[in-house]
Amino acid sequence: MIDINEIFSDSDKRIAIWCEPVADTNDLAIMCENIVNNNVHLISVAPEMVSNVWMYLEKKKIKILTRYNFNPAPKNLDKDMYELAENITSVCKSGADGVQIFLHMHDFENFIDMLKIVRDDLFFGHDLAIALDIQDIDICNLDFLFQRLRDIRANILTLTLNEDMGNRSDFVGRVYGLFQNWDFDGELHFVLGNNFDRIDQVIRLAEILRPEISDKIKFFLDY
Repeated sequence: MIDINEIFSDSDKRIAIWCEPVADTNDLAIMCENIVNNNVHLISVAPEMVSNVWMYLEKKKIKILTRYNFNPAPKNLDKDMYELAENITSVCKSGADGVQIFLHMHDFENFIDMLKIVRDDLFFGHDLAIALDIQDIDICNLDFLFQRLRDIRANILTLTLNEDMGNRSDFVGRVYGLFQNWDFDGELHFVLGNNFDRIDQVIRLAEILRPEISDKIKFFLDY
C-alpha cells in the first residue's frame, strides 16, 4: 500500500483507491486487507474484479465503484450502448455500488441523450459517475456540462488529467475555472494517480474558492 500521509491524514475521507486488476486470490486478499486497514471508504475496480472484491469487503462500509471506457464509433453507438447497459446491470447485481463511465467530451451529449432513457432502470440505488478529461472541458461549456449532469441525475463528476504537460499545462487554470463556476450538487472525484503536486493544487484551490464542497471531493490514488 502506498504511503498516503504525504498530504493526507490517516482519517482523511478524501482518499480513494484505484485498484488495478489482480488475478491471484492471495494478492487480492492482501489488497483488500490493506484497504480496510488504511480506513479507505471508496475504491474503483475493473468490472471483472467486482464480485471477488465484494466478497472480501462485504459489510466493511467500503463503496465499490467499477469503471468502463465508452468510446464508440458512430456506427456502433447503439450496439455499444446496449452492451454497456448490460454490463452495468451485471456489475450492480454482483456487488458494485456504482459505475464510473469514462468518455470523451465529443461523445458526451449523444451519450447523455441515450443514457437518459434508461438511467432509472440501470442506476436505481446506485451511483452514476461521469468521467471526463479536464483538458477537454472549456470554461464556456461548464454551464452545459452541469445542466446535462443534472438531466441524468449523475451524482458524481470525475475528472482525469490524461496528459500532464507540467508547467505548460493549464490544469490549475481549469480547476480554478471549475470552482468559480461550480453548479453541481454531487461529488467531485479526481483520478490523478499519485501526483501529489496536482492533488495539493486542487485542495488549496478548493479551500479558497469552494470550502463548502471540500467534503465532497475525493482523490483516487493508485494502489
